Amino acid sequence: MPGYLKCTCEHCGGRIEYPAEAVGANAPCPHCQRETPLKLDGGDDSDIVTVGGGKARLVLGTIVACVIAVAVLAAAGIWVKKQRGGKDSPVASASGKTGATPAPANLQAKVELDPPKPVVPFVGKFQNGLTAAQIKSGREIIGGACTDCHRQYDPATYGGEEWNRIVGTMRGKAKLRPRQSDDLDTFVRSVRN
Repeated sequence: MPGYLKCTCEHCGGRIEYPAEAVGANAPCPHCQRETPLKLDGGDDSDIVTVGGGKARLVLGTIVACVIAVAVLAAAGIWVKKQRGGKDSPVASASGKTGATPAPANLQAKVELDPPKPVVPFVGKFQNGLTAAQIKSGREIIGGACTDCHRQYDPATYGGEEWNRIVGTMRGKAKLRPRQSDDLDTFVRSVRN
């Protein structure tokens, strides 16, 4: 919708109202019927009559409010996710109840959703002469860090070089402290040797 301006006639001093697009054109004055240039008044009594504009402000305000609301909701979602600590999906119980685990999309997904198997020592002493009490911390680390992410239950699954490569790359990602890293290495050596 166009805006309308007002100017003063150069000949009779009468006020002329015209569309904003006509600035600079010549038009007949409605009072004296003489041609007068349509120009902007610089005086205090000059005014601009706007038609419309309220809807545009309303639409723009609504868009800004929506963008702010989406940003706030996204920030709240991230905050909630951090507060949970990544505990999005509960682990299925080992009782084998029907409906306890969702149907896998393929066979590989079913293998990953199997419940963890306990790592229990078979004998009182391991091959390196360590007792179960000496490797307890390492067993807890592999039961926690490795099993939670990879469903890795038994360090004997991999060969020696392969296990060293895996532990070397994952040590930083698992955020193990130096003592925990040593306990994990001791446990793996005791089971593998």
